[in-house]
Amino acid sequence: MMKKFLIILAAIVIVLGGTLMYLNHMNYWPFQDQKEAGIPDGEIKNLNEPVKADELSLLLAASGKVAYNVKASNVAVYFDVYQRDKRVMHELVTESGSDEEIQLSGNLVWGIPGFDVFNPTEIRATITNGGAISQDAFTVPKNVFGKLENQVAETQPFDDGKIKKGERYILQAWGMGKGEMGINDKTFAKEGLKNREQSVILYVVFK
Repeated sequence: MMKKFLIILAAIVIVLGGTLMYLNHMNYWPFQDQKEAGIPDGEIKNLNEPVKADELSLLLAASGKVAYNVKASNVAVYFDVYQRDKRVMHELVTESGSDEEIQLSGNLVWGIPGFDVFNPTEIRATITNGGAISQDAFTVPKNVFGKLENQVAETQPFDDGKIKKGERYILQAWGMGKGEMGINDKTFAKEGLKNREQSVILYVVFK
């Protein structure tokens, strides 16, 4: 009888211990603190979902959301334009952080108002880190879109996983003109850029 009791107790301890380890690893309550629940330390998660048919989504040509838990000094969103593999524009859309490495736990929500993803005039982005919020609207230069035909676009083509500081996680990318127009997680590779007449890339980077 005692042996059976000990076996049951051991099984309960193993299950309970495993559950607590999982909750801690995923930053769920009671281990969440100020971190984003459901995301392990040092990772980024792509929360891009199919656009829902509500009034807000109908006003956005493209949009997305990412969440993260990472020790870093800064999270920033940039807008780059390439002519083949030569970068001709590098603009800051918004950023959040400090001068030293801290715990950055939050999410980034971005959207392109309008109805035509191939003719954006503005990009809006909000970064939330704990109780701090950074919100900006970036005006897209008029000479970027509309000059070249044969356009493709892709939204958040990266996979969930460990954050590599300095890596550019694509939020929205456009390929235009002559050449191979595929957009993927290797869009920044030199050979990929050379194959496209023009590339426009909106991305987030952790430093």
